[in-house]
Amino acid sequence: MAMKRWFAVLAVLILVVVASIFVFSKQKPSEELLKAPGKDFPSAKKVENYFTETMHMTSADAANVRSKAKGYDGKISFRLTDKTTLQAVVSNLYYYGFIRDEKSFTYALENTKDTVVGKSNALKVGKSGTIDVGAYYRISEDMDAWQIADELLNKPTYFAYDEYNYMFMP
Repeated sequence: MAMKRWFAVLAVLILVVVASIFVFSKQKPSEELLKAPGKDFPSAKKVENYFTETMHMTSADAANVRSKAKGYDGKISFRLTDKTTLQAVVSNLYYYGFIRDEKSFTYALENTKDTVVGKSNALKVGKSGTIDVGAYYRISEDMDAWQIADELLNKPTYFAYDEYNYMFMP
């Protein structure tokens, strides 16, 4: 009898711990983690590195295509192909310094209203969100997590095929 009671208490404790983890993992992250990182935010690489390493641009050209002083808006085209996964999207945005924190950005994606019906091969976000592939999205480090989430969920610009096979385009 004492053994049954012990197992019952243990089962209740496990349920409480699991429920607590679930509840706390869904809480809104701090506002700091959702802010726009800006170009000076430390990250593994910057998109200019991608331009020089993958697209073989010169450093000067890579900087120029991002320069607001040169008449550009500072945004890049973030291209998603049918081989893209949601985890890859989030990881790449973090790796290149477009978001401050992967979990916080995922929270923003899951809590931003999706007003565009995704295509059949769209990436699924949360319960009802979709990010279309075969499309590009205009983003910058000056956009906060909410703005980038809104861009990805609601503002696809479609391309027929990907002759370039690049993730970022100027």
